[in-house]
Amino acid sequence: MTTHANEHADSPPPMIDCETAVRRLWDFLDAELDAPRAEELEAHLAVCQLCPPHFEFARTFLDAVAVAGRPGGDPSDALRGRVLAALRAEGYTRGG
Repeated sequence: MTTHANEHADSPPPMIDCETAVRRLWDFLDAELDAPRAEELEAHLAVCQLCPPHFEFARTFLDAVAVAGRPGGDPSDALRGRVLAALRAEGYTRGG
């Protein structure tokens, strides 16, 4: 029996796990994922109860960064230090 590519054209994208979803988070929010990977991620977010809060946080964070980048919106050194300390406390490293 031969399988043809178009036989599966209407099938849902394969389900990805939470680790994969979170790894794709920033690329997704920056619209840098190709269509198949974005669809996989959207399908995962539609059924997962754990991942959407991570994405909402990241989206809110990006919105805050955008506001801070506007004229008159420069964050103080104290704020920058608090944000970096909070990120380090959560295990984030620069460039990683």
